[in-house]
Amino acid sequence: MSQVFAAIPKRPNDRMDILVRRMANNSDMNVQATGIATPHSARIFSTVVLSDFGFAAPGIAMFPRTELPSVAAAIQDGIDRRLHTGLQIYISLDSVSVVDSAIGEAAADRTMTASTLMPWRSAGKPLTAFLVMQLIELQRLKLSTRLAELLPEFNDSDKANVTVFDLLTHQSGFPQLETGWPMNDWDESIRRILHTPRQLEIGTAAYHPQSSWFLLGEILRRIESKGPVSGFTEILQSRLLHPLSMSNTTCAFETESLRSLAGRLPVVYERDKGQLVESSYCHVPWLTRPSPGASLRGPVRELGLFYEMLQRGGKSESGQQLVSTATIQQMTARHRVGKFDETFQQTVDFGLGVLCNSNRYGVETVPYGFGHYCNESTYGHGGSQCSMGFCDPERRLVVAWSANGFCGEAQHQRRNRMINNAIYQDLGLT
Repeated sequence: MSQVFAAIPKRPNDRMDILVRRMANNSDMNVQATGIATPHSARIFSTVVLSDFGFAAPGIAMFPRTELPSVAAAIQDGIDRRLHTGLQIYISLDSVSVVDSAIGEAAADRTMTASTLMPWRSAGKPLTAFLVMQLIELQRLKLSTRLAELLPEFNDSDKANVTVFDLLTHQSGFPQLETGWPMNDWDESIRRILHTPRQLEIGTAAYHPQSSWFLLGEILRRIESKGPVSGFTEILQSRLLHPLSMSNTTCAFETESLRSLAGRLPVVYERDKGQLVESSYCHVPWLTRPSPGASLRGPVRELGLFYEMLQRGGKSESGQQLVSTATIQQMTARHRVGKFDETFQQTVDFGLGVLCNSNRYGVETVPYGFGHYCNESTYGHGGSQCSMGFCDPERRLVVAWSANGFCGEAQHQRRNRMINNAIYQDLGLT
């Protein structure tokens, strides 16, 4: 029997203390409470063994159904209703893992595990936003900087006066613009954005699924063009993924790596007439061409590491300060408030690259929300029809999950509310 030393900090209530200890007792690990934080590979229910040669080796951790019955039931409900065949989930309290596991299948006759490389889709948008906030802190650009100042070819376009703030808060005026990704390469996507007219006035609230995030990625590339790394994938890796030990996360797989990773890539499904059919999203070029707002993939544990860093005020688990606490506060504060979103057809508040808890506008109708019980200060971002990541800073709670089924907006919003509500209920945080 293995012995794992896990930090068990003060919990929001005694029920959580009991829950974490019961989970440890019911697992195959003997958990001893100490005052020392533990590496992620040694946390409760985390059976991943990190490799020195890139991606981690897969491990299987049994989902704690007895301790988290409502969460298990919500995930199983989606399997039974053919919304997905499997779902991966990570939950932590005060940066200590409560669960890092999965339920269901990644593919026919292949179990989904905590190491399956799941699609995050737009749940990865805050990572790109964070890189932009780093440059703002370094005074290499401002929120008020105009697009034409950063990308000179836009000077004579109808997007010349779009600012970095507009891009981060989804007020740039071209939400319906199709970039052509992934059939188009990066440069062609930028050209298409340049030459396609805006649909709305600058300042109009309307969520942009891809186009504005391609421009944020291009801004990062241009500013870093004379540095040691200049491609978006490399910038993301060096400035964020490596410092946070997110060694399994990428926004574009190398083609030559796909054969060796085949056992860790899930089949991704779309829903057609009540049935799950295989989606092109789990094939090339979706796997191999980067999109700053749509293509990130990895174990959701690592999305959780990102939110834990935000929760710590910009500090990695090893103590490296990636940005100041003031920058995190600025990023996660409400900047677009009380505006009706033309894309979502719902009033939704935004920070700088993150959604802010918008339950005040309709807890049962707000899209990609964080559940009924989250605190007002909760922030995060969902991924189209499949994923969610958020931080409830008052509860010190971080949640990340991803399903392998794109089940349609209405079905996904119901699934999203069920899972997020169940998490709070099982943790005694209602």
